[in-house]
Amino acid sequence: MRRAIVFAVLAAAAILATYWLAQNPGQVSIEWLGYRLEPPIGFLIIAAIVFSAAVVLLYRIVRAVLGTPGRIGQALASGRRKRGYKALSQGMVAVAAGDAQEAARWSRKADELLEDPPITLLLSAQAAQLGGDEKAAEKYFNAMLEKPETRFLGLRGLLMQALRAGDNERALGYVRQAHAMRPKTPWVVTNLFQLSERTGDLDGAARALKQAVKIKAMDKAEAEHKGAVITLAKAHRLLAEGQKEEAFTQSRLADRSAPDLLAAALLHARLAVERKAWREAAKVVERSWPRTPSAELAAVYRDAAPEAKPLEQVKRFTKLAVLNPTHRESHLALAEANLEAELWGEARRHLGALVKLEGEDPPRARVCRLMARLEEAEHKDTATARRWLERAAAAPPDPAWVCGSCGAVATDWSADCGACGSFDSLTWRVPRHVGPVSLGGGEVLQIAAKAPPGSVKAPPESGRLAGSPAADTPSRGLPAVTPLPGPPDRVKPAEPQAAGDGSAPAAPKPVAEEEGDDSEAAAVEGYLPPRR
Repeated sequence: MRRAIVFAVLAAAAILATYWLAQNPGQVSIEWLGYRLEPPIGFLIIAAIVFSAAVVLLYRIVRAVLGTPGRIGQALASGRRKRGYKALSQGMVAVAAGDAQEAARWSRKADELLEDPPITLLLSAQAAQLGGDEKAAEKYFNAMLEKPETRFLGLRGLLMQALRAGDNERALGYVRQAHAMRPKTPWVVTNLFQLSERTGDLDGAARALKQAVKIKAMDKAEAEHKGAVITLAKAHRLLAEGQKEEAFTQSRLADRSAPDLLAAALLHARLAVERKAWREAAKVVERSWPRTPSAELAAVYRDAAPEAKPLEQVKRFTKLAVLNPTHRESHLALAEANLEAELWGEARRHLGALVKLEGEDPPRARVCRLMARLEEAEHKDTATARRWLERAAAAPPDPAWVCGSCGAVATDWSADCGACGSFDSLTWRVPRHVGPVSLGGGEVLQIAAKAPPGSVKAPPESGRLAGSPAADTPSRGLPAVTPLPGPPDRVKPAEPQAAGDGSAPAAPKPVAEEEGDDSEAAAVEGYLPPRR
């Protein structure tokens, strides 16, 4: 449309010029080399136009002739470039298919045809990695660093190599360079956080977390939890350096930032006890007990009242257990407190209520050890106590700090798993494996025990007493416990259930003398195992 308008305007101008010349005729007189010419003005203008067109045409012909070799070279280069990019595409396909030889062949061909552009370096590096030649791949990645357009890709390739080699310090150097180039790239920020934390740069990890939230590379709630873990790790580091006041400040900050983080509450309460801030320590435990009760919290709660008498401790733990009355740790804490106060019946009642909970039959190791203490303290029955201790050695494990990535069990909490190095993977729960194998650094690796083929453990029956035949049968897939020898010589019923307390077991039935041997589990339900 635009061209049509221009053509119409030019045509109208030409028509007006012709009409004007026709209305105003004239002649031009030219004398040159003894000749005299007097052509009309219109003829002279037409001659000038024809001459100009002839000159332009001649110029184009000469230019076309002189430019022919260049156009032939461009055509050849274009064909070479097309073949090079085709080879590059084939090489990428070979890398995706995992064909190392084919990828290397297409990489060499693309390098020859494309005269080593930046993209061929990446293909060459990937082909070398696919063939297992990490040194050649590193050479290509380093060559990419020399070109601005491929420097970022080269840093990423070197970063991946360092991570595979486990060289966190070198990887951190590469990711910092990449962060300087592109600070808003999500994978750069997340890797900067992880590597900073692994190498001990906790302040750098905290800064990376803030930036990850800012660029929306990480959810805010997740970042706040990880930030609390970083703060708790700082507290542990300060405590190891002997800076208890700074450690207490950091642990309190971590506890307030993540109330569900059991490790933060534990350290906060322990340091409060050391500072003799008894009330603060007790409040921390009481706040955490409804969400994350544990044996370690119960121990700190006991230490928060060092001058309390055993009966006073029973009252304190009764108040604490109300915050989470159906949890196993509440029954265990009350059982131990009653045991210290020599309230044997109450201790036995809480242990009996505990084994009725889901997943607590057969009794775990700590229950067996408490029963050993109870038998020895109440009846001076060292033989029965020894049998309970023997059973504790083969009993299911108690909750501990377990890595969610590799399943390793740690004696103490740390930001990183001592076995696999996973960040924030230790949680307080029951280990899934049995058969401990000692590791360095206080870690314990559990080896899974296989159940016999086709064996299925029957669910516990509602209201079943531990002295019944079903209870005396060892659970399949778990080590059997040898029943106590000899017939029962006395029967002691469970303590009566307190009004309003729904956790006490039902009143047990008498056991006939002809029933034979009883299991130790009978004592947990209110019966006493036979004495020799």
